[in-house]
Amino acid sequence: MDLSKVSLIIYDLDGTLYEDTHHFDYYAKELRKRLPAEAQEAFQTDYETARRDEHPLRIGRTYDANRDLILVQIKGDVSEVYRWDGTPLSESEVRELYPDKVEVNLVDMFSVGDLWWIPGCISRHYGLTDAQTTEAFLATREFMMGPDFHMNNIEGLRDALAQSRANGVKQVLVTNSPQPDSEKILDKIGLLESFDEKVFMARKPSGTKAVFERIKNQFDVPYENILSVGDNWVNEILPAMELGSQTVYIDPHDIGVNLESTKRVQSMTDVLPFIAGAGK
Repeated sequence: MDLSKVSLIIYDLDGTLYEDTHHFDYYAKELRKRLPAEAQEAFQTDYETARRDEHPLRIGRTYDANRDLILVQIKGDVSEVYRWDGTPLSESEVRELYPDKVEVNLVDMFSVGDLWWIPGCISRHYGLTDAQTTEAFLATREFMMGPDFHMNNIEGLRDALAQSRANGVKQVLVTNSPQPDSEKILDKIGLLESFDEKVFMARKPSGTKAVFERIKNQFDVPYENILSVGDNWVNEILPAMELGSQTVYIDPHDIGVNLESTKRVQSMTDVLPFIAGAGK
């Protein structure tokens, strides 16, 4: 990684600038109560199994909601497919169903890139609509804004961001989450004033490249001088690499051994030297 070339850093929010995970249980509870009573126990069992990485639906995979199938794919090429109970499809069935590259989206082909997508996809398997999952998500974000949601700051992060800005490096936040709750979370972790630009409702991954292009033009910075930092490979790392930017992939679940990135680390703490050293 050539930090001397970096003049702008783009950060994800959830799972990147804070690493708390207890809100996922709250989200699962909000989803569960919107399900029919007869499906709630099965949902909870699947959720708890998936949190232990013992379910075919896990981080790094893709959920085809139309077919209710779980895919193993990289850059659209499907190599394995599982039914909900974990039964694998044969090679011929995989080729027949997915002869062409698949494209993840926010409609029916969901990339399970982080823990938000585990309960969300499970709830869709049991029949929740997009409107219902969105309602549960917004209820969770409202909880996160309130006084009962306590967050742990990542030690040294605010100082690293300040040092990077002192080096002349622009700091940009890009998140799929709405503005009010995102800014409340940033305020809780002491980072509300740490960014030169904040982009909300970015619709990653389908919208990632368009947002990066807008930022590139706004700050007049070439892609090779941009560093993208995030914990979701499909949302923040792959599109940035394809544009020619450098990347740091935060991979706490260790799923990225064969995935392309400039640097791969376990936690945001490991990223702090890259942030503080950028622009020097």
